[in-house]
Amino acid sequence: MPYRHISPFLKGRDVMNAVEIMQQLLANAEFIDMTRIMEEGMPYWPTQPAFEAETIESQELGNESYFRKIVMCEHTGTHIDAGCHFVPGKQSVDEIPVTQIIGRALNIDVTDTPACGVVEVNVIKRFEEQFGSVQNGDIVFFRFGWDEKYGSDNYMQDWPGLSLDAGKYLFQKGVKAVGCDCMALDAFGSDNPNHPYLLGNDVNILENVDKLGILPPIFSIIGLPCKFKNGSGSPIRLIAVIDKEM
Repeated sequence: MPYRHISPFLKGRDVMNAVEIMQQLLANAEFIDMTRIMEEGMPYWPTQPAFEAETIESQELGNESYFRKIVMCEHTGTHIDAGCHFVPGKQSVDEIPVTQIIGRALNIDVTDTPACGVVEVNVIKRFEEQFGSVQNGDIVFFRFGWDEKYGSDNYMQDWPGLSLDAGKYLFQKGVKAVGCDCMALDAFGSDNPNHPYLLGNDVNILENVDKLGILPPIFSIIGLPCKFKNGSGSPIRLIAVIDKEM
């Protein structure tokens, strides 16, 4: 039985106005948060600052309101890489189109990939044979099962990734973004071939993604990063949208 997904771009605009379309979406869809909680002690890249939260004012301190100062890298937690992260002169995060991470998403199960191993093109083609072709504008996720290690030292080493040939194949298919449940899309210890290639071709990268293990092979997604001026990336709130009846 083919998988169904709720599209943010529902048909029938000549019949229903935008408010009615949104009401139909909310009534028929389940929303799953794919975003990691931002908190002290969370995993972070060794060369980047750890997440810190400092209380500046609070009712307990005798203040009227409560707020904190947050210190973190742009690439903390579930985040998006902008082009300039690896390629000078390419888009910064404030230049990423608002619709970049809105649309159809594919969830490719690659949990059999060994530590430090890479996913090759044949794995993507096998997915296509079962669920249909990767389409122009898709957002493609690779589920390595690495999220099960989140919070342990094992999460921070030996993760698998995507081969450059696989990255090139997805670019040729016209995808908008590629994501995974690891610290990075490129395998641990590699020379990060996909980062300059994909980002240099305006294909954004999503890392530290959560909940891929409970999502179907095809779903819809809404993702909105912060609008940091000249930002190399940003935390992003990723929301999967699936049919309640699935």
